[in-house]
Amino acid sequence: MLHEVKGKLTKLLATENLIIEHRNVETAQFDVVRRVLTLPVWKISSEDVYELLVAHEVGHALFTDPRPWDKEDNWKNVPQNFVNITEDARIEKLIKRRYAGLSKTFYRGYSNLQDQDFFELEGEDLNKFSFADRVNLWFKIGSYIKVPVKNDREMQIINAVANAESFDDALDAARMISEYVDEFTSSETEPVTPPQSSATGSEGGEGMQSMPQQQKSPAGDSEDSGEGEDKSEESESEEDTNSLDENNTAVNENETKTVDSLADKLRELADTSDNFISYVSIPNLDIEHIIVPTEEIHEYIESAWDEWKERSLEFIDRLAGIHHDNYVKFKKESAKEVNYLVKEFECKKSASAYARATTSRTGVLDCTKLHTYKYNEDLFKKVTVIPDGKNHGLVFVLDWSGSMADVMVPTIKQLYNLIWFCRKVGIPYDVFAFTNEWNYRAKEFPSIPVEEDKLYISDSFSMMNILTSKVSNAVAEQQMKNIWNIAHSFTDYSGVCPPRMYLSGTPLNEALLTLHKIIPSFKKKYGLEKVNCVILTDGEASPLSRTVMLQRNWEGEAQIRNRRCTDQTFLRNHKTGEITRLSMIYHLFTKALLDDLKSTFSEVNFVGFRIIGPGCSYNSMIYSYLPEYSDQEKARAQWRKEKSFTIKNYGYNSYIVLGNQVLSQSSEFEVSDDASKSQIKSAFRKSLANKKMNKRVLNEFIELVA
Repeated sequence: MLHEVKGKLTKLLATENLIIEHRNVETAQFDVVRRVLTLPVWKISSEDVYELLVAHEVGHALFTDPRPWDKEDNWKNVPQNFVNITEDARIEKLIKRRYAGLSKTFYRGYSNLQDQDFFELEGEDLNKFSFADRVNLWFKIGSYIKVPVKNDREMQIINAVANAESFDDALDAARMISEYVDEFTSSETEPVTPPQSSATGSEGGEGMQSMPQQQKSPAGDSEDSGEGEDKSEESESEEDTNSLDENNTAVNENETKTVDSLADKLRELADTSDNFISYVSIPNLDIEHIIVPTEEIHEYIESAWDEWKERSLEFIDRLAGIHHDNYVKFKKESAKEVNYLVKEFECKKSASAYARATTSRTGVLDCTKLHTYKYNEDLFKKVTVIPDGKNHGLVFVLDWSGSMADVMVPTIKQLYNLIWFCRKVGIPYDVFAFTNEWNYRAKEFPSIPVEEDKLYISDSFSMMNILTSKVSNAVAEQQMKNIWNIAHSFTDYSGVCPPRMYLSGTPLNEALLTLHKIIPSFKKKYGLEKVNCVILTDGEASPLSRTVMLQRNWEGEAQIRNRRCTDQTFLRNHKTGEITRLSMIYHLFTKALLDDLKSTFSEVNFVGFRIIGPGCSYNSMIYSYLPEYSDQEKARAQWRKEKSFTIKNYGYNSYIVLGNQVLSQSSEFEVSDDASKSQIKSAFRKSLANKKMNKRVLNEFIELVA
């Protein structure tokens, strides 16, 4: 069984502000200060038993008082094993009361444990068990077996255990057991059949206080009331004592062998191998130290270019002129696609609004319907209310890594189409480029605080906010030209890229972690209801490492160090209570981070654009992301036809895989003046094909964000 807290237990733990961990330990442990419940890795196939054990330990974490009660005068002489029994009964009652659905889980779980003889009762006579053991069995498996109660005093104590609400009540009940055992160890007691208790031990029962002689068997058979057996037991025990069985063998009333049996069996099930399990969480990032402001970036770019111009580097002006002409031409070509995006977006927004429209009566008579009063009861005017559309916003995350050099220009083109669309319809946006170069080439930069048991982020990592909707149209145009020039420098080797804007490694996973802070900040800044996050990249990133506290022999104090994650590393989300297993396979590690993001921001669409550059194979994407053969064949067919395909619900809500040629191709119909008839025909057909591919991709994008 995969030992992740799931389903109703996930919600239970999140609600109670508990952190649950599975580690290679023998018994459960609870850290009161950190609110961390550590559970063994039980080798259990039954989900009911697993959830029973987890819920039981959660009950202790929530309801057991951690104070040193054994040092208090009232309880210091009460045996610990008796307290364990009464407290188990109390916390199980309370956890079932708070989460009613757990009653059936406890019923089925204990039934399963009984079938596997976890209490070691097979072939045993329960009359020979100590009173404390019988109390334990009464509340654990009293719904499946007849637990003998030998007199009214025992029944009173059982009821006291069942009625315990506070921890002090459980201690009182344990003291009653201890006093009873001490008082009647040498006295004769006559077993009686007690009157039926008001509490029941049925499947939905709270305290599991079933009648000892009239309980249902595990199969539900209630024909045998046990009357004949009662008489036999009563006559046999007239000469017995509480501490002797029918063979005059002493019964140790202080032992609790059923408790020990269950504990020993569970220890045997605990996996204590060297398969080390670790837990990590998202670091608490200060995004003000990670995000580089837009103004700072463009001031740096322009000041670098001004410095080069002063050094009489004439090629800067010449290249800037060439790139400027290309930019103007591209913007003109893109106008049709942008207008198409705007039209589709407004249509889908209007359709959605009308679908949510409501019609109601106004209370004012409609004079045009008065003549129909004999057969029409509806004579009032109606009004249709169309709700306002939601406020939209877009966060773009751009891969600024070295492998993007060959595809950066077409990627920027695709990005600019979406930015012009945003500006035209008034949608706020921010574009972040993830990099390790900005800080690495700075003289000094702030360090990221390191905490224990977190995913590690290097100090060199930063998110460059290269473009934003906060600026005027004129400033936005200039900033877009700056990025346009730099993007072209990666392929024409013009040398116009300032050092801090160089391409770096691929800190994609670090960028995903920062979205936990960027998305709510972006949403709050613009007062948005709906946010879409678009990630443009050309490949996977290496898995992140984790931080651990290590004490080395040659070091005076323990220090936080980096260690690689493994397949036994779990990411826990304190906000949602979700626990996600991390994988060391590159794309699966990123998928785990995306799944965690989606569970945190369920209202956000995460759209991925994966660019397949020259020399890269789309087949590796198909094999990695599409396990089903039918899906693989469908993707291949779509690629052959359109040089793109879409992967649904694999980390991203939609992962659009695009060939570099789709982004690079122009949809403009261009031929030379002396072109032949066949050349014109070929150019026209190519233009139509490019338009069709672009529209399909854009349509899919609008479907997601509208």
